[in-house]
Amino acid sequence: MEDTTIEDVLKTVEKLYSQKDYSGALKLLEESSNKIGEGLWHYNMGTVLGKLEKLPEARYHLLMSERHGFHSKELSLNQEIVESKLGVSKYENPLTLTDYVARGGLIGGQGYFTTLALFFLVIAIWILRKKDRLKSSLFYLTFSVIFVGLNFWVNRWDQSIVVAPKVIHDGPSSLFGERGELPLGVMLITTENEDWIKIIYPSRFEGWTKRDGLKELR
Repeated sequence: MEDTTIEDVLKTVEKLYSQKDYSGALKLLEESSNKIGEGLWHYNMGTVLGKLEKLPEARYHLLMSERHGFHSKELSLNQEIVESKLGVSKYENPLTLTDYVARGGLIGGQGYFTTLALFFLVIAIWILRKKDRLKSSLFYLTFSVIFVGLNFWVNRWDQSIVVAPKVIHDGPSSLFGERGELPLGVMLITTENEDWIKIIYPSRFEGWTKRDGLKELR
């Protein structure tokens, strides 16, 4: 494996995939995680895990692929298929103001906040250079700073995917009452409290749970 190139690994994975040897492809990918760029590696992991019907793990890797800069029509299609099979949309649709803020932040954090920050920065610089109006320039610069701050804030959210059965408790201890289970594949936004985490989004699952069984989206 040490002398194997990235191209060799990907060709072998593709061959195993075409032969429907998904377990073999998965094993090779796991052994080659340090040879392939993270975005491409997560994409292939997600695709193979999807074929193995390990859908929560597949969703995790497909989302991680996107977060590491890999974008393609196949990635978007695979995400749609996996999320449809998991049925996560009915759990992640906003119910409360907190949900709407969370969804808006997640969408904005996919590059929109950065784009808007750059847009207002360009306007501020143009006004300062062409019009020599400091106050107007500072006005637009303020919006640029706001969107930079929003992007920074959203990127600090603790986000994870449920990949194993998880019980929701009323408090940060197993002594608290149970409120049901988390559906597999659902994306959570949480806050930490030592071994326990508090679920913020989706608000319909508000409560506490253990960290095990969750895969963090970094």
